[in-house]
Amino acid sequence: MAENDNFQSAASMPKIVEDYRDYIPPRCVRMLVEDLLKTVPPSYLMGLQTIILTNQAAQPRNKKQQKVWSRNRKIRLVDALGYYSPATRSARATIHLNIDNIVKHTHPGELGTPVLRYDPLARVLYHEIGHHIHAEHNPTYQGKENVAEDWSKRLSQSFYRTRYWYFYLLADSVRFLTKLSRSIGRRIRSVT
Repeated sequence: MAENDNFQSAASMPKIVEDYRDYIPPRCVRMLVEDLLKTVPPSYLMGLQTIILTNQAAQPRNKKQQKVWSRNRKIRLVDALGYYSPATRSARATIHLNIDNIVKHTHPGELGTPVLRYDPLARVLYHEIGHHIHAEHNPTYQGKENVAEDWSKRLSQSFYRTRYWYFYLLADSVRFLTKLSRSIGRRIRSVT
């Protein structure tokens, strides 16, 4: 049974392709993307063939000129942090992450800090996976960007709860002790 689950998980895991031109990405980027994908349920990744890690210079000419709508404004694909290409008759769905644009929007040292290093990629990757989930598995009618943002928050929360479970345990303990001290403080004030 476990072998079957591992096979299904491996079969639904999209292939990660690095395609850079005249750009050297931070060395941890591929590992971070792989870690982020591990916590996404395999059923949501079904139909997603590849995740392409790229930069502006590696984009084909037609993509450099192409514009898309995002939150009531047009932006060029090469200026976007990432974009989702839905499945067509001739190709399966893909996600493109423009690593140079993502790194440009991070604070210095953020990719080197253990807890913070996942956040810049998680926001973009999970947003684009949200577009895939919306298009392929769970269509809702609230606006594509809103749905993708909701999925991004859900998947990020799931990732951090899985990866850094001990922070949540610590936060729950602090929350319990705070409530307990307030309760004791109120009882002491009511007695005096």
